[in-house]
Amino acid sequence: MTAAGAACAGGVQAAAAGGGLVAGGLATYLDAEDGVGGRPRQVRYRVEASCTAQGLLAALVRSKPVVARTFEAGALSRGGAALRRQDALAPGVVVTLALAPADAPHAGAASAAGARGREEPRVLYRDPFLMAVDKPAGILVHADGTGARTLTDDVAALLAREGVPAAPQAVQRLDVDTTGVVLFSLAPEFQPALDALVASHDMRKRYLAVVEGSFPAGVRRLDAPIGRDRHDARRMRVSAGGKPALTLVTVLARRGGKSLLLLELGTGRRHQIRVHLAHAGHPIVGDALYGRAAGGRLGGRAAGAGGLMLHAVCEELAHPATGKALRLEAGWPDRFGKFFSPLDYDAGARC
Repeated sequence: MTAAGAACAGGVQAAAAGGGLVAGGLATYLDAEDGVGGRPRQVRYRVEASCTAQGLLAALVRSKPVVARTFEAGALSRGGAALRRQDALAPGVVVTLALAPADAPHAGAASAAGARGREEPRVLYRDPFLMAVDKPAGILVHADGTGARTLTDDVAALLAREGVPAAPQAVQRLDVDTTGVVLFSLAPEFQPALDALVASHDMRKRYLAVVEGSFPAGVRRLDAPIGRDRHDARRMRVSAGGKPALTLVTVLARRGGKSLLLLELGTGRRHQIRVHLAHAGHPIVGDALYGRAAGGRLGGRAAGAGGLMLHAVCEELAHPATGKALRLEAGWPDRFGKFFSPLDYDAGARC
């Protein structure tokens, strides 16, 4: 599959080949192959400004170790000949970066995951560099050492079954009971660039939540600092000594003693949305740790009603390899239907 191939149903279309300026304007993305069917797993760029091979690669991948490994492996080439660090590149030259294959241990884990016969993740987007899936509730994103099923296992199994020689690495995590968009890196060369996007909050990620009570109308800023709860290692809490945290809240609908909110993160603290909303007096419905569980108890085990009513509905970012703008959307979660309608989302400040 090339980067111009269509994404799976439910998401956006894959980035079209050509046209995206990258590396601070040093190059334009041309096309890529994901290695299916034995084709070379690679990406091609056209140089747009005079530079050295090292300067171009450093601007593309943003990692000294990746730059070093690439030149050691002869993975950056021009006309089939491997480039050296100080080789000069003139405007119009086309270079090819060979992408690393999957690690053998991860491929084995993928085969084991596939053998368990679980339902495949719903894919929102895929190209040779990135993959986004709609995470279901009740599953870890990363392994926690217990051997429990993870979303990463299921994504690896899906890629293995489709013959894609890539090892997925989750770029961000969601809590076990939170659903929605999770982004994976498929090319280790561009993992540092993705990590930089996350660290700088240049990815715009929004969530839907159903909360208790009638949340005040309009757009609200929740900016209380968040730190660890010294009395419960599972929890975070609002604390004067905590780290700065910002959550923007828009009310989409209010009905039956509940509110439907669209939330955007300005920071990425652990449990940030859950802590901010609980502190504001409007805990998320079904939140067993910070809210009111069945029977009105605080901090109990959530039961029924679809679990935690928090959903990562969409994410926007500039693609680190192609330079194109991506919008990844998981859409309306059916489990919210007990409280609100998709029309409440469509009529509001939709992603």
